[in-house]
Amino acid sequence: MDDDFSNADDIDLDDGVYDDEDIDTLDDDIANDVEPDNDDEDDEEEEEEEISIIRGITGAKQDIISYNKVYDNYYSNKKITKPFITKYERAKILGVRSEMIASGAPPTVNVPKGITSSYEIAKLEFNAKRIPLLIRRHLPNGSFEDWRLEDLIIN
Repeated sequence: MDDDFSNADDIDLDDGVYDDEDIDTLDDDIANDVEPDNDDEDDEEEEEEEISIIRGITGAKQDIISYNKVYDNYYSNKKITKPFITKYERAKILGVRSEMIASGAPPTVNVPKGITSSYEIAKLEFNAKRIPLLIRRHLPNGSFEDWRLEDLIIN
């Protein structure tokens, strides 16, 4: 019977007698949701592994850079991809801009009186190529290209 409960070293299950110290320890473990057999090293390794997985999913590095640096890179780099907007880029840019307008961002085009939908306003801006966002295309070699909407051909 001791083999089945090897994790409970301090408690003698055969005689059914528990010390007050054993009960307090178990109560603390239950209250803190702690398993008695976990080692601190195992927990740290699992935490580091979870953090590395999360970084892999969300992107390992996010920096805040000035728009001057972005535009310096934009004008100095030669483009590899074709200047056609994809349906996925169109959907993403319309959705993001629609959220911006719904959150209070001013439209960049004159909006007719009958239009109140933020998505319709975003479509007007898209057709006029006036959306103030850059499209970042990630390339297979790990680099990326930034495109302005006015530089892309819309079908």
